[in-house]
Amino acid sequence: MRTELADLERDLRTLKSDLGQLEIDYKMFFAGQRKRPPYALRSTVEALVRRLDRSPIQGSGERFRFNTIQQRFRTFANLWDREVRAREEGRPGPFSRPT
Repeated sequence: MRTELADLERDLRTLKSDLGQLEIDYKMFFAGQRKRPPYALRSTVEALVRRLDRSPIQGSGERFRFNTIQQRFRTFANLWDREVRAREEGRPGPFSRPT
């Protein structure tokens, strides 16, 4: 039981730090400092979210932390997808500056 809890804590810390790095990478992409979106890191984060979502999390505190991180990721992913789609279609997106 202790090892499962330690593994869960480690996974939640990893997920939180990877999500922070993913947010930074997308900001750099939208600012023009990167040529491509960070798809590799995003797929890693998505896989970890999927794995943790399917695993039974017993503690309410851990479940709350995971749900918070998961919702934050879903919100960012939706925003990033909208911006990428807008750029592909040649129109201003959510990150565009008003002129």
